[in-house]
Amino acid sequence: MLNLKPNSMKEILIILMFIVPVFASAQEYSNLTSKDSLNINMDSSQVVVDSIVEANLKKEQITAIGGIPFGISREKALPVLRNKYGEEDYLSDNKHIVFKNIKYAGVDFNSVYFLFQSDGINSYFNACIFILNAKTKKEAIDKQDEMRALLSKKYNLSSFTDDNGFNLYVGGVSPLWNGSWKSFLEGNYTGAVHIDIINYDEELAQNAGFEYSVRIIYGPFNYVKEEF
Repeated sequence: MLNLKPNSMKEILIILMFIVPVFASAQEYSNLTSKDSLNINMDSSQVVVDSIVEANLKKEQITAIGGIPFGISREKALPVLRNKYGEEDYLSDNKHIVFKNIKYAGVDFNSVYFLFQSDGINSYFNACIFILNAKTKKEAIDKQDEMRALLSKKYNLSSFTDDNGFNLYVGGVSPLWNGSWKSFLEGNYTGAVHIDIINYDEELAQNAGFEYSVRIIYGPFNYVKEEF
């Protein structure tokens, strides 16, 4: 098994910039879309289930990416990913798998991260991040627009402005949704995918050779339930 490590602390920081903000903002994005794009009247949870609405929501549900179903174990996912993309470029602590310079859906991505959640015994595929690097702000915006156009063919995307002034596109329905209209109203299943832009600080940009990255982020989805 290939087990490559980052070449420097700066490379670790770049990797963390891809991943860490995903978990910090996932709840916020989900809340935004539930208020903006779906415009659900919560009183409707008391009426008969509308099968047409359920069918439309199921079309937006994201159950797999890259040929890998969300919720699958890392052990089952890894051989499938290797068969499709070759040997992984970076593997760390059984938590994430990275492939670099791959083509997916006709797009040449600089890297793709497959992230896994663990309960200490089992692992669950719960997030995926596609990365497109850009040297200039204009290039980053253009690439984000291309990805928005591509994903909007499949999902209804809501548009927001992030704290750095970049556009943020959010849509899709979580794979954790059980298909019931009532549970959809009661749960938090929106904002399953979003497209954003991150801007590196000067030192990291010089080390990496690019200043921006466009991310398509699926998840993270919480498969591990911890309760008191």
